Amino acid sequence: MELNTPRLILREFRQSDFEAVWEYENNPETHRFERAIPENEAIRAQLDNALTWSRENPRTHYCFAITLPPEDIVRGRLSLSLNIADIREWEIGWTIHFNYWGKGYATEAAKRVLAFAFGELHVHRVVAFCNVLNTASTRVMSKIGMQQDGRLRESRWWNGGWQDEFVYAILERDWDSRQE
Repeated sequence: MELNTPRLILREFRQSDFEAVWEYENNPETHRFERAIPENEAIRAQLDNALTWSRENPRTHYCFAITLPPEDIVRGRLSLSLNIADIREWEIGWTIHFNYWGKGYATEAAKRVLAFAFGELHVHRVVAFCNVLNTASTRVMSKIGMQQDGRLRESRWWNGGWQDEFVYAILERDWDSRQE
């Protein structure tokens, strides 16, 4: 599966992507607000999961490699995973290589995946979570039409202490009204 935007190609991961994934996953800036830098085995497992998910039928997880044509080098990832089947709720998340922050790639990729989610998967609701200190992610969430649903108090162990998270969401009707 491949999704395109004016500047990006979102495609399935390949085994050959390991080095590019390792480069952004191994960067401390990438995980400044999320978790410790993963070990090589965890990065390999993440890539293996993405490869496994690409063969699911029906799919409950999508993990897209974000590339910038004409290069076919992974510069980030965007995931979409079934969260609660009964209410057709999915969760979206992204990681962009530190050297590519601030260029609008996360916003562009997320908008395209939301169009896929609402248009082809007939999702009712998409949610996203982020550390309350991660203002870049909250900006992306706002730009793609998500609204803050709440603040989860001390829901994540981070940097030696408990940290709050924001929860953002967008409903199908919100997405539809933005497209008109």
